[in-house]
Amino acid sequence: MLVFNSQPKLLNAKLTAIWAVSESGLGGLLHAAKIPFSGIFLGSFAVIIITYLAQSNTNRFNTIIKATLLVVLIKAMVSPHSPPMAYVAVLFQGVVGASIYGAFGVNRLSTISFGAIALFESAFQKILTLTIVFGMGLWESILQFFEGMQNRLHADWISDVPLFFLIVYGLLYVIVGIMAGSIAFRLPKKVLNKAEHLRALDLTNDFAKPSPKRSKRKRFMLIGGLLVFAITVFLISGMPNKALYLVLRTLGAVIFFLFLFNPLFKYLIQKWVEKRKDKEKKSLDAIVELMPIIRNNVGLAQKLVGPERNAFKRTKHFLINWLSLSLYYSQDDA
Repeated sequence: MLVFNSQPKLLNAKLTAIWAVSESGLGGLLHAAKIPFSGIFLGSFAVIIITYLAQSNTNRFNTIIKATLLVVLIKAMVSPHSPPMAYVAVLFQGVVGASIYGAFGVNRLSTISFGAIALFESAFQKILTLTIVFGMGLWESILQFFEGMQNRLHADWISDVPLFFLIVYGLLYVIVGIMAGSIAFRLPKKVLNKAEHLRALDLTNDFAKPSPKRSKRKRFMLIGGLLVFAITVFLISGMPNKALYLVLRTLGAVIFFLFLFNPLFKYLIQKWVEKRKDKEKKSLDAIVELMPIIRNNVGLAQKLVGPERNAFKRTKHFLINWLSLSLYYSQDDA
């Protein structure tokens, strides 16, 4: 039986634990809970939690920075194989959120600005990663492909498709970020109201934890698919030298990241973890103890959503239910 508490204990620790759960395996949990658009959801979720922390504290900058470092610390401990860019994303979101809310407070303009910036970075971080791995050869092959289509079909607009796609892609993330910031601004009151409403229900959290296993196979399939596409375009276009250069460059980049950069980065992260673990022991222990309970609340939050089929409403109700259960309910207050 879960017990309601209108004055949640350890609010900052719970919010940090929720953020840590999202960064150390929420993708698999969301998939098990049938929540769509998990990639965009995770970026938006970070915006929501950082905003919640800002609304719940007066010393916003220090609170958010401390929570960010704790999340990075836990991520390094729980998911040591996370790619370096995953840590960059968390640090970016935390520093930008702390800076905006520390300087301008929490209002509608600051929340939507933070959401737009955070999601914009999330979108183009992926494009930047592809460019680092493949170099400009990938984009040259894409442009070559669409220019070839344009010449064959005599349609002048086709060569503009890649640029149009990038603009739409970026705008989509910015719009989602604005929506996330707008939702985050009003969320605490809705979460409390929902928590009070759930008191009438018999809440028994007996759901097994969904497996958050994530495979690297999709990442390698994406790299392999893009490489085959680019090579094919260059060979058909009569540019075998560029195809060979792209293969060698991509293999070189993959070897560099897999066998040099990533191991060095992980070594440095682990050294940092060892130094910080003792200093943050009390905070870490409180957060790590909360994480299994918060992770397990995913199943109950999913059940409370019911048969809702609308993707947006389903995600919204799931989020409010999960935060309500994780912040205002406990199993040991009785």
